[in-house]
Amino acid sequence: MKIYSINPRTDKVIKEFDETPLAKVYQAIERAKKAQKMWANRKREERIAILLKLKKIIDREKNEIAELVYKEAGFNKGETLGEITGDILLSFESHLVDYEKVQTLDYSTETSTAKVKFIPLGVVGQIGIWNYPFWQTFITAIPALLVGNAIIYKLSEYTTMTGLKMAELIWEAGVPKDVFIPILGGPKVGQELVKSNVDMIVFTGGSKTGLDIIKEAKTKPLLLELSGNDAAIICHDCDMELTVKGIVYGSFLHSGEVCTRIKRIFIMKTLAEEFIDRFIKGTEKLTIEAEISPLIRKEALEKVDDQVKEAIDLGAELLLGGEKFIEEGYFYKPTILFYKDSKRKMYKEEIFGPVVQIQVVEDEREAIVLANETRYGLGATIWSTDIKKAETIADQLEVGMVWINDSNAAIPGGVYYGGVKASGIANSQNRVKAFMKKKMLIENDRLEIKEWW
Repeated sequence: MKIYSINPRTDKVIKEFDETPLAKVYQAIERAKKAQKMWANRKREERIAILLKLKKIIDREKNEIAELVYKEAGFNKGETLGEITGDILLSFESHLVDYEKVQTLDYSTETSTAKVKFIPLGVVGQIGIWNYPFWQTFITAIPALLVGNAIIYKLSEYTTMTGLKMAELIWEAGVPKDVFIPILGGPKVGQELVKSNVDMIVFTGGSKTGLDIIKEAKTKPLLLELSGNDAAIICHDCDMELTVKGIVYGSFLHSGEVCTRIKRIFIMKTLAEEFIDRFIKGTEKLTIEAEISPLIRKEALEKVDDQVKEAIDLGAELLLGGEKFIEEGYFYKPTILFYKDSKRKMYKEEIFGPVVQIQVVEDEREAIVLANETRYGLGATIWSTDIKKAETIADQLEVGMVWINDSNAAIPGGVYYGGVKASGIANSQNRVKAFMKKKMLIENDRLEIKEWW
């Protein structure tokens, strides 16, 4: 089977690749199993030195990485450079700090010496994504490799060139080739990886695929970050200028191809007219290249257009957009759908494109109820100058992440990044411990015969 890297701006094939045969996938896993043990047995300081070298290499190659992402996924070079310099390069240090904190825990009693050790999981099966191919790869690769795991990396079939470039950087830093093995392919290769004898699966993507992974992975540890339908709650006391600018950014970032972007807006009736007018004007200023990038494939463009038409059929009013931007490429106009009150239900499914829905509500209590009326629970934003009140609202939202007067910011390295409900398996660990397992050790080192034996 052939895999094609396609420029979404032109619909032209950049390069084609052969899918990795399934037999070679299993051979790769066996090689990784052997190599992982040697990698884990290397001195901790050696792995740290290799990862710090990787940091320097990424910094050196950041412009070429941004160029590849621009060609294959269509995303603005500045956004990719921001991911690298504003997050990934910073995450090396934060992961090292967390790694230093991972130590043997002492639970000794009068009769026994008891302790808990933390050791690497083994071979991590990572299923790559296309919308943040660099960021999502390295928020797993850095901590997983740091603590002694090997990785089988199933590149996204849409960003193969980018994925192979990342593998080259990792190898150049000194990570053995059998410790980080890229494999090429579509869904079938990913399914086989999930069913294989790797020790963990990491996946970011749609909820439907996530549920399939849960069924097939059996007892493997999973790190899943799935679909979202994030709400923005605009309170009576918001800073209007900040709110409009923040929500324009948070709604149309990456042309809407973001799981945690703002997809639903709940606006108080008293603010609705002013906000909507300013929001439309702010959205109309977005331009191709500066803010609007193409969707990843023709099929994605058609799906978004179909979802917009379905929402309008169900009662939404089209305020802006709702059609292709230009003839060439997969550009879709920033689109705003409007519901004048809560009697009409919003379109329920995630729209993975530059589309946002606005609904007028009476008060913040109603906004909270409507925000929670979704099977997803990834993120939400709250816009208010009363931070304590905003925090109280945040406590009532059924999501894994909340931004107050902000959108899509992250802790370096994606620490604690994820959702609840159908948006993923809740993960309360930092990224370092997420790639380690515990081993409990209880010793009768006094060699005493216990009276209850």
